[in-house]
Amino acid sequence: MAGEKKGFLQGILRGIPLFRKAKDADYPNEGPVPTHTPKAHPYETNMGWFSHRIKYRGMLDLDKLYRVMAGWFKEKRFELHENLFKSKPPEWEVRLMGERKETAFVKNIIDVHVHMWGTYNIDAIVNGRKKKMANVRVISRIDGDIQRPYADIFEEPRWTATGFECRILKLFQNWFYRRETEGIYWDKLYSELYDLHGAIKAHLGMGAR
Repeated sequence: MAGEKKGFLQGILRGIPLFRKAKDADYPNEGPVPTHTPKAHPYETNMGWFSHRIKYRGMLDLDKLYRVMAGWFKEKRFELHENLFKSKPPEWEVRLMGERKETAFVKNIIDVHVHMWGTYNIDAIVNGRKKKMANVRVISRIDGDIQRPYADIFEEPRWTATGFECRILKLFQNWFYRRETEGIYWDKLYSELYDLHGAIKAHLGMGAR
């Protein structure tokens, strides 16, 4: 009976690669012996929100619009990156991305994409002063995101290298950190996104904020 139990357990352990004896066919005749490296499934670390768009047609001060957006990021202490700038009349396009680390685990990201077509460098009188204006149609899109966790200084993802790390991260996010993320960081970012949305509309003269 004891021999049967031993054989039964051995049969189970043989099914586990760690306890199974390797066969000669498992090793190549030449070169290094292959090693098994477990790979984790891709894990999304962002939260995301629905894009907000602003559509406008008319005259505007292009330089002032850029200063309004850049000044807003500076006031809110975001690290500003200009990921795209294209000026090929009649097309003008710019993409700004701001990043701000809230903690060692949470980072806020705001992306602003402004795309316009029209006529530029038009002489106009504004408040009794001569200025260069643009007569364009504009489509602006504002996106916001919370990245948790964000990459390290070498742009390597953290806590997502293996399946075990992904499961621990998911448990931490859904059970221990969810209320703080949604109740503090996400509400704060959501309010700031609408503030930026209102600042752009106010510059374009599109009504109350």
